Amino acid sequence: MSRQTILPELLELFRKFGYDGVSIARISAATGLGKASLYHHFPQGKEQMAREVLMFVDQAVNEYFVAPLRVAGSPKQRLTNMAKVVEEFYDCGNKGCLIEGLTLGEANELFQEMIGASIEGWLQAIAEVGIEAGLSKKIARERAENILIAIQGALVVSRAIDNRAPFKRVIRDIPSMLLGN
Repeated sequence: MSRQTILPELLELFRKFGYDGVSIARISAATGLGKASLYHHFPQGKEQMAREVLMFVDQAVNEYFVAPLRVAGSPKQRLTNMAKVVEEFYDCGNKGCLIEGLTLGEANELFQEMIGASIEGWLQAIAEVGIEAGLSKKIARERAENILIAIQGALVVSRAIDNRAPFKRVIRDIPSMLLGN
């Protein structure tokens, strides 16, 4: 297996079990690779795997979440397009949040800076759409933060109650959460 085929597998493991819940044995079982093969691809072990997953996700955030916000079109349409991609990325709320699993315990110290930078880029892109639509910088930023809080919170709540409706509702409401209409 190449690194590019291993990273999506690792992403799903870290999403599901968090950093502390993913062992090399679990990774080996999920990927079908022995420990030697895993260390061949990732000489620094699990921490390197998680870092590379975060870089993979950061690239996806920029390509799929941020890019739709920076193309031509009305603010509402761009937010709707981003929301559709977010819904697909999280499989309508069926997939867990990577942020949650990589900001708990020792993982927070290891990955907070990378995660924070990725989230900050997404927040800024959402806020820029709000500013373009006539919101003040402060209001646009607050509403952008509320959108990300709602997305991540809806993922947790939807999983906890085994009902994807809260996540789908948040996704549907993203444009009005920022634009207020």
